[in-house]
Amino acid sequence: MRRFASEGRERRVRLSGPGWTWMLVLGMSALSTACGDDDAAGGGSYVGSATQTTEPPATTTDADPTSSSTDAPTTTTNPATTDAPTTTTATTDEPPPALVVDCGALPKGAQGAEYEHQPTASGGVPKYTWSASGLPDGLAINAANGEISGVPTMTGEFVVELTVTDLEDHVAVASCPALTIGDQLTVDYDALAADGPCVAADSDKTILDYITGGDGSPITCATPAGTGDGKVPAGLGVDAKSCEITGTIGESRYGNWAWIVAAEQSGVKVFAPYCAKQTQQAPKAYAIVGNHSGETNNALEPMLIGFDPDQPLRFDGDADPRFEVKKASCGDSCFFGFLYRVSMSPFGTGDCKSDKDGCFGLCPLVADGNEPDGDKAIQCSLLPLMGTPKTGFAHEMWAKGDVVPDEFKTRPFVVQWSIDYCLSNQAPDCQGKDAILGNGDNSNFEFPVIFRPQ
Repeated sequence: MRRFASEGRERRVRLSGPGWTWMLVLGMSALSTACGDDDAAGGGSYVGSATQTTEPPATTTDADPTSSSTDAPTTTTNPATTDAPTTTTATTDEPPPALVVDCGALPKGAQGAEYEHQPTASGGVPKYTWSASGLPDGLAINAANGEISGVPTMTGEFVVELTVTDLEDHVAVASCPALTIGDQLTVDYDALAADGPCVAADSDKTILDYITGGDGSPITCATPAGTGDGKVPAGLGVDAKSCEITGTIGESRYGNWAWIVAAEQSGVKVFAPYCAKQTQQAPKAYAIVGNHSGETNNALEPMLIGFDPDQPLRFDGDADPRFEVKKASCGDSCFFGFLYRVSMSPFGTGDCKSDKDGCFGLCPLVADGNEPDGDKAIQCSLLPLMGTPKTGFAHEMWAKGDVVPDEFKTRPFVVQWSIDYCLSNQAPDCQGKDAILGNGDNSNFEFPVIFRPQ
């Protein structure tokens, strides 16, 4: 056996065809190879590589005769396909649209009423900063969003100018149409009194017929149930939009009811008395005749009294009103009893609470210099004043109170009297609540007194 060493060497073979060229590099390893006498000279291992320079063909038409089927496959690489895509960003130097302010249609306002309006701005570079000049006292502009709001304290025509500054200090100014602030919403109580002491259920008018001023926005009505608001009789209500009395009175008690209706617009409330009457009595009820306000036999009409809001309240009767309560026969000896309830109101407060006569009464109140408050209550009179048999008795009404709270200095209020009567020739029949209610033949009476500031 013989040994020989082969030196490292390489062969370059060019393969070509239509539209393509390959360069095949054959490298012989410098390895010591043992082989037999019949081994082919120059045999050994090789590595092939190729670089594609043009589009490769579908098939190979030429081959190196020294290559065999055991040659390693070639690897084709296209560097162009690995390049990253290129992104192009467009830039512009166009300025933003011009900054513009739009006042919009400034709604009418009213003194004392809540006011809101939203002007608008566009263009420029948001965000905006707002300011205003010429607004009436009580109104202000929101620097962040431009809303004008508040409660104006004066009336008149106001020239308003709006200024908007954007983020890059561009400025836009707008002069708005005149802002009108009208008179405060109120009720013309003189006009109402000319038609009667209250808005009656059988009238075709409502509180809306007596309202003046305001900002012209919708008005809604409600029936509050607080101090001085009287009592809405069963079966009746007031429509929130039309302010009309709705329903049919469902009370069985004889007389008249009065209550307060509140009309509201833009946060301002005004008040007016409403009333309704029940003219039917129980079959055996006593006859009740009342006179007041310079009229006779008008017991079914509420009484209207003016008061000084800065002075203690005083409603002392002086035989006005005066009511006569009679039954067919009471006897030579006639005993009477009565119960009464008075609705909550500004009356019943102050010094009268410690006076022995109290704050309310039905029997006459007469002057008495010996009393701390200068008067005292005396006994009611039997009827007739002279002679027999007696048929009943007469009574008045009076009430006292402290100076009214601020909320009542400009609005009316109601004092509703609810009275139950008893007449008998036997004293025990009319002594105590149960006896009066049990022996009075369902004789009762509702009478409202409406007070309004002068």
